[in-house]
Amino acid sequence: MVRHSLLPSDIDVVYIEIRRASRSFFGKLSEYSGSRINLEVIKVSDSPIYLVFGYLPSNTLSSKHLNEYRHLLRKSASHIRKLRWWNNGKMTYILAYKTRCDFMRVAEESNISILSPYIFDRGIRKYIAVGKKENLDKYVEYLAKLYGNEHVYYKSLNRPEHLHSILIGRAVPSVITDKLTVSELNVLKSAYDAGFFECPRKTNLNDLSKSLSLSKVTVDIHLRKAIKKIVDEVFKSLS
Repeated sequence: MVRHSLLPSDIDVVYIEIRRASRSFFGKLSEYSGSRINLEVIKVSDSPIYLVFGYLPSNTLSSKHLNEYRHLLRKSASHIRKLRWWNNGKMTYILAYKTRCDFMRVAEESNISILSPYIFDRGIRKYIAVGKKENLDKYVEYLAKLYGNEHVYYKSLNRPEHLHSILIGRAVPSVITDKLTVSELNVLKSAYDAGFFECPRKTNLNDLSKSLSLSKVTVDIHLRKAIKKIVDEVFKSLS
């Protein structure tokens, strides 16, 4: 069966990775902490102000750990004037007020749109851009000149199966914030870090329960509930 593009012939959707160390605070924070940070950027109308809202699981990067990375502000070219962070036990949130955002400025000048959230994954910027093909081509050419052709990866996503494979991963943060309890998230993260899901397993339920000071039954229930919620969300996205 032939799958046709959903878009007009002159419009494209492109997945882009910039695989070079970023000069921005969020890029450096992601790189130094080995974390994946979701970012929403809002340009205040009729103003040079940008608001950047970042979020990630608290188990990945807590407010306490963020204090250890404040020095990155001095090393970055982020134009951040104010920075605040907090967490609710499940997610860590970061709010920044900037007077300049080169990443969004270049996109605006190229007449393309960046879908939110975009991501810093261990320092690598990953995002989806939408626009006319000629504008996207010029935009990618500019990125190649700026960062080096070898550091820029891009792929057209205008076919449904390609776009879906990228977008489905964006459902995970909403599962964490809306579905998983703090206990379920803590047990799931601990199990992952300990190698419980590796093949072969690096730990078992007995050892995991001891390390968490919880009963084996409690750990098993938390794991099953967390995994079921995530799988349910994935299959809802597929249906």
